[in-house]
Amino acid sequence: MKHLILSVGAALALTACASGPSAYGPSDGRSTGFENTQIQKDRFRVSYTGRTEAEARDFVLLRAAEIALAEGYTHFKVLGGNTSDNGGGAPISSNIGVGIGSGGWGRGGTHSNVNLGLGVYDVARAVEGSKVTESIEVILKPNGNSQDPSIYDAQSVKDSIRPAVFKN
Repeated sequence: MKHLILSVGAALALTACASGPSAYGPSDGRSTGFENTQIQKDRFRVSYTGRTEAEARDFVLLRAAEIALAEGYTHFKVLGGNTSDNGGGAPISSNIGVGIGSGGWGRGGTHSNVNLGLGVYDVARAVEGSKVTESIEVILKPNGNSQDPSIYDAQSVKDSIRPAVFKN
């Protein structure tokens, strides 16, 4: 019973840690973060996987702005994009076993065991929760056209979208 209480407590503690904003940084392939691919000299495909659609949308624009500035451009135009929901966390699977036996070390007699097994991978996957990926294709621009709503000022985007947590 003590192990069950400790397991449940650990799962609750992990849930508390996972409920905040995603850490902003490159994706590790399993969790949140950005990925980008250069298609042409001034054209990139950028994606960000976050915990919410709003977070994914903000951070994909932030990453596009960082790329534009790093490449020496002041603006970028979003050519198109899509949003995909990567599903929620899976339910925790558990194995419960009950055994009654006799014999053993010492004085003998009958003893019983109750075991509960929770897979660490199952708990981590359930705690992680749902994820959303926002992908956009951008072309970098040396200047902007204030009439086109798909053109963003890279410095303004970078200044206005501040991630709450940075990955190291």
